[in-house]
Amino acid sequence: MAMFFKPAELQPREVKPLDAFPVALPAGSVSGIVFADQLAEEVFVHHLIASALKDGPVYHIGPGALSVRVLEELSESVSNLYAGNAYTVEELMEALRLVEDASLVIVRRFPLLLNVSAENVVELKRTADEKGLFLVLCHPSLELNELDLPGEFGKLFLLPELFDLLAVLRTSSYRGHHRMNITVLRAPAEYVASVGDHSVPIDSLARPFLHRG
Repeated sequence: MAMFFKPAELQPREVKPLDAFPVALPAGSVSGIVFADQLAEEVFVHHLIASALKDGPVYHIGPGALSVRVLEELSESVSNLYAGNAYTVEELMEALRLVEDASLVIVRRFPLLLNVSAENVVELKRTADEKGLFLVLCHPSLELNELDLPGEFGKLFLLPELFDLLAVLRTSSYRGHHRMNITVLRAPAEYVASVGDHSVPIDSLARPFLHRG
């Protein structure tokens, strides 16, 4: 079947990684997130998982490390958390067929998966839509060209126009205080006003990663 219709939801479920994050992720969405440093990646991923765990299952697909110890500090329970690794886009597509509908799925280092093509990106978008997923494709970039972010997203995600959210996250610190600096290039319709640059304090959010015993 080439196309399908379904009733439009007036109040679709949303997930926010941080209270001060300028955009919420709607159900059925695909997000492309690029991290310019590791602290930005860990804060975003772990707090997004903690935020979503209370509402249902969360799937973390590596390769990429995840600290269950930190998540136990951030969440009442991690019993809804499932983790696994995918190294090819075929393995990722198979995993997405197994996840529960309306769940959060975080895929780390997506551009490094073998055999990724534009056709795969279309299928990922279709799967997220049909299953009502919160699908977040992430990648840490140590050589990000800040002067051509649209070009960077094109290289990393192939069809960035299909994504509901495109954002770059970086952290900065000054005299012991940390901030997350966010550039939103594309946002869901209700959050178009959030396209642009934002900076939010993350001292308490970063603490579990900076003060380990």
